[in-house]
Amino acid sequence: AFTGTPFANVERIASSSLRARRAAASSSGSPALAPCTSSSFLPKHSSISCAAPSVPLPPPGTYRVFVADWGYHTSIIVEQPRGFALGPPGRERAPFLEYAWGDRLFYMESDYQPQAIFATLVLPTPTVAYLDAWPDPPQFSGARAVYERTVDAATVRALLIDLERTFRRTDGDRLAPYPAVAPHDGRFYPSYGHYFWIHDCNWWTVARLASARLAGSGAGGLFSGQVASRLHGFHRVLSNENPPTNDSS
Repeated sequence: AFTGTPFANVERIASSSLRARRAAASSSGSPALAPCTSSSFLPKHSSISCAAPSVPLPPPGTYRVFVADWGYHTSIIVEQPRGFALGPPGRERAPFLEYAWGDRLFYMESDYQPQAIFATLVLPTPTVAYLDAWPDPPQFSGARAVYERTVDAATVRALLIDLERTFRRTDGDRLAPYPAVAPHDGRFYPSYGHYFWIHDCNWWTVARLASARLAGSGAGGLFSGQVASRLHGFHRVLSNENPPTNDSS
């Protein structure tokens, strides 16, 4: 669950505003978040494409997939198949790729002012996708818990396609990343969807895994500690109930 300032009152504020969020979602005429699944996210005559990205079938074999719990936020780390170049600029062919998603102000800009937190919880706010390059083996310093499983080539391809659909694109390519933001090692990109408390970063993690049949439903999964129970076939490889407060992603 959320811990410490500025998270002490998150659950209370979020619960009291659920009716307002549902009304906002209904009046918007589009789903709260469904990466690249609805043209309603796109302005008229936009050159941004919602088509599925082109991801070839990887070489036969097994590939590792990790889910990291950073204390209030989760991310997906995928072994990148040989010959692929999906990593951030300058590290396109990294052995592992970390994908995550979240509210732009809170996640990318580290804006923890009360009005920013309130907007994150109550209003449909702009989002970003996060992409980082990781070594082999991945290092999970700062994670509260890490879960791992292996998948075949077809499954890792299905997962990568759905993860890549989170990024806004034009002519098949991702839109350019935002300028690098310290202390993050990876890069943030424009993404599809809007952030709601009921459809947050942890819901996104489960939904993306579910698209490749690696997890169950993300419904009701609001906090990072709720993700593990929805995973299919994963086993815990790291547990640390007191991770450092400087979340790595």
